[in-house]
Amino acid sequence: MHRNSSSSSNSGASRRRFSSTLLVSLPALVTLLTFASQVQSGDQVSSGLADEGWKFSVSPYLWAAGIKGKTGTLPGLPAADMDESFSDIFDDLRFAGMLFYSARKGKFGISGDLEYIETVAKDDALVPLFGGEEVTSKSFVLSAVGEYIAYDDGRSTLRLSGGARLWAVDTELKLKRGLLPQRKIKGDKTWVDPVVGVSGILGLGPKTFLRGWGFVGGFGVGSELTADVFAGLGYRITDSLSSTLGYRWVKVDYESNDFLYDVRQHGIATGLTFTF
Repeated sequence: MHRNSSSSSNSGASRRRFSSTLLVSLPALVTLLTFASQVQSGDQVSSGLADEGWKFSVSPYLWAAGIKGKTGTLPGLPAADMDESFSDIFDDLRFAGMLFYSARKGKFGISGDLEYIETVAKDDALVPLFGGEEVTSKSFVLSAVGEYIAYDDGRSTLRLSGGARLWAVDTELKLKRGLLPQRKIKGDKTWVDPVVGVSGILGLGPKTFLRGWGFVGGFGVGSELTADVFAGLGYRITDSLSSTLGYRWVKVDYESNDFLYDVRQHGIATGLTFTF
């Protein structure tokens, strides 16, 4: 992958391109308590504990995040600085699925999040040495957290949470045959982060509410640090359907041997919650 003179600058640009594509795989990225774990609001503005039985929710969501940071996820290639908008990332998106679910009774509950994202980026920065480059990035994120309601006055709620988040990132670089023969480079990494935090609802009216959260984790067990902050406005459409729109910021800093993933993601987050 090392070249002399003008080829080296093209290689650096290609590597930065490759690393930027990897970042969309975490809309990291992305973090244990994803946006979906907070958009659930089918319990109206606040649940009220007196008459509460089991309540379940399912929340598909979207997070239009831009990304900044530094990544190095392919062995043998150097880490590169990144600064990508959501529109840049969206161009390479092949598939994305994000879903949150929860089960709660009284003051206690459990919630989980499932994310799968796949991107494919193509470039010709190494022509004629190679006939073209293609980077496929896949990420899987699975979260589980226990919750305890520390405060609930029938209108506003404060939850304390703790749990873990599994990250799995898989990347493959294909260099097509040109003056040089075809070549493939593959890298993958899996780790688990413990997380703790708080989330809350503040009722504004019969159908509107504010929702927010702040979480921190990693602590050197998985990543060195991960943090997740969100604030948004919610609207209860019916007793079993609600929506939330807000802004989310997430950071994760993970490094192991020649694998580096130190990024910040931020952007508008929105979702629908179905409660039963």
